[in-house]
Amino acid sequence: MGLQEYFAQLSRGVDLVAECSGLSAPDLEKIGASTQDAAELIGLHAIYFGPTPYSGKQRSAVNAARRNGHTLSTLHHIESFTRRVQGRLATWNLRVELCATPSEQVTAVARRRLREMRVPRTYCERAMLRQHPNGLATLTVTGNGLDMADAFRVIDHKRPGASFIARMLGKADGAPAARTRVTTMAVLQLEDYGTILRRERDDVVVRTTSGTVITGTQLVERACANEGLVTIISRTQGPVDLYRFERFASVKQRTMLAAEHPTCAWPGCNTPAERGQFHHLTPWKHGGETNVANLVTLCSYHNGINEDDPNAPPRRGRLARKGGTVVWQPPHTSR
Repeated sequence: MGLQEYFAQLSRGVDLVAECSGLSAPDLEKIGASTQDAAELIGLHAIYFGPTPYSGKQRSAVNAARRNGHTLSTLHHIESFTRRVQGRLATWNLRVELCATPSEQVTAVARRRLREMRVPRTYCERAMLRQHPNGLATLTVTGNGLDMADAFRVIDHKRPGASFIARMLGKADGAPAARTRVTTMAVLQLEDYGTILRRERDDVVVRTTSGTVITGTQLVERACANEGLVTIISRTQGPVDLYRFERFASVKQRTMLAAEHPTCAWPGCNTPAERGQFHHLTPWKHGGETNVANLVTLCSYHNGINEDDPNAPPRRGRLARKGGTVVWQPPHTSR
């Protein structure tokens, strides 16, 4: 076959696809087609000549592609765009239009139609913090457009982070501003002070190293009377309890977990704990309790991939508490 005849055959894209009727991919491979070409031809045949509830549109697409002399590569190109459309009717409408479009204009027309079909994104007020390995962090805030524009204009873009933080904390040009209040979190290692005897209501009873029996609140008052929040952590049990002198925190367990893991507990993940989810180390369905010793904070992604069932086939590993510390067990040790 000469080049002229070869290129003439390429322009018969739809007709070449039609000749695949009654053949399978292995049949095409037997007559010289590569595995990839055979699979692509069979796939195109199913689209342009296979059964469909839109037979009228199918005929229109075939006739239009034949009139325009679309090559096999053009048909593949058309299908790369139709795969991005949701809904069979909308897919066929786009396919018919692109088959009726000259080859050199297919890309432009397809992109324009896909933009028109795109559902506008809905925005709402939100704030997100992303920690980076080099010590920097990115704060993303969505709010009123005019307010955001005003905030953006006062940023020094030669030092955006430093100027934004300075203004937020009231240090920019001497301008007064309300500074964010920071609450101190102190952590007590229980074994340095005594051992737990029992839990009573919303507190624990501790026998101190001197033999005195006191509550966790009394222990905290003696050890850290000037601190804001205090979490007692046992080297063998992990977080035990959280205390606040004015009143108990309404988000007590989450605050305790954040004291142990300020970010997602999965190794290498820097998602802040306040954006995380509670995860039962021993799954609830396997008898795990909802207490802090059995909880850890994970981001939504790692909470999803954590291998909850220790008897399941290994996948991505799982977290467990060993000696009071949350550790990651790789797949081959998670059974």
